[in-house]
Amino acid sequence: MDEALAAVPRPESSGFSPVLLVPDPIRAASRSFRVFTTGPALLRYADGSNGFRSIWPEGLSEEHADRIAAFFGVLRDWIITPGGQNSIHAEPDVSRVLDVRIKELATAGFVVAARERFLLLTGGNAKPKPWRMVDIKIQSAVRVRIVAAAGHGS
Repeated sequence: MDEALAAVPRPESSGFSPVLLVPDPIRAASRSFRVFTTGPALLRYADGSNGFRSIWPEGLSEEHADRIAAFFGVLRDWIITPGGQNSIHAEPDVSRVLDVRIKELATAGFVVAARERFLLLTGGNAKPKPWRMVDIKIQSAVRVRIVAAAGHGS
């Protein structure tokens, strides 16, 4: 077994380096998330991205986990559709489905938020390539009550 592993060329000896995603030093990631209340707005924001990262809240019930999984499933299928088919023909349908999913999440007490991250795809034998990721976060909504300066609710 050790002889077989010894026969495998090491990256440094073959002239090949592993492919990595690293933060783009020129374009820092936003620290804040933008809240989305409609499917079309979220799709416009995510359009052209190379992928997304889903961020889930902790301590979910099975029902809430199923709703969030359905939301991310629709988004994942749209983003990873090959050949750019995710823009013209499928977008109206996906947009409507995401709209329904976002409203279901809001009814269940969650908000959908996103932010961009800019990375570089490096390694191999190619020049670094820009790589745009979108972090999409589902978070429990916090209800607030606006109070006037005099202390009376409005």
